[in-house]
Amino acid sequence: MSDVRAGAAAAGRGLADGPVLAMDTSTAAMSVAIVEGHKVLGETQSLSERNHSVRLLPEIDELMKGCGVRTRDLRAVAIGVGPGSYTGVRIGVTVAKTFTWSLGLPLYAVSSLEALSLGGWLAACGASPTVSAPAWVVPALDARRGQAYTAVYAVDVGGAWSRVRADGIELFRGYAEQVMRAPERPGAVVFVVGDEDSFAGEVGAAAEGSGTVALRVPHAMRARDIAAVARRHGAAALVRDPHDLAPNYTQLAEAEAKLIARAPE
Repeated sequence: MSDVRAGAAAAGRGLADGPVLAMDTSTAAMSVAIVEGHKVLGETQSLSERNHSVRLLPEIDELMKGCGVRTRDLRAVAIGVGPGSYTGVRIGVTVAKTFTWSLGLPLYAVSSLEALSLGGWLAACGASPTVSAPAWVVPALDARRGQAYTAVYAVDVGGAWSRVRADGIELFRGYAEQVMRAPERPGAVVFVVGDEDSFAGEVGAAAEGSGTVALRVPHAMRARDIAAVARRHGAAALVRDPHDLAPNYTQLAEAEAKLIARAPE
């Protein structure tokens, strides 16, 4: 087992034993997985952002039947709470809360960006022998108008994972340049983008002349990574009262911002 994967395994404490339903609807790549321990029993991905409200429950039902897992077999639910598509995140969080409330299951909530980062990092390590820790991992999901939902995570040589910059929405060209020129950055930076066409120019411009290895890795959101992050965080990701769980939007929806701006003081 590589140092990175050994670190991921060692960090995994606290997630309920038995089948866990994991899901993420923060991007167009809606994903659902049934995971038991470190084994993925089954996983689906559906590129249908505008149909998440229609497809999510049938996808869960079909996947559970295919895995031979009944609702009474489930031991927990893990959900990516964003940031990402406003409508998508709301749908996923609502379904997760409903499952846990109706079945009496524990609910684990994690950052969708952290899950994207972890999955992209492991994919990069598997695809390129030149990728090694210590490194920074920078997720980037298109938020339109040159913006990205983004953050910075650090991975050390033993596979330990930590947050360097909080989830947020940023003008990505300037943000990427800041990351590449940060004096404390390690020798490698991996940009994990949500699809093949995202942010190629921004990453290339930021890396130019930085003296740092920069790798751009397209990686679709996967529910298995939601479960992996929940396992890493364990009790810290456990939602004490599922009714209180809210999506992480990082900013107001455009319509909500306009309403507030027009409201009398």
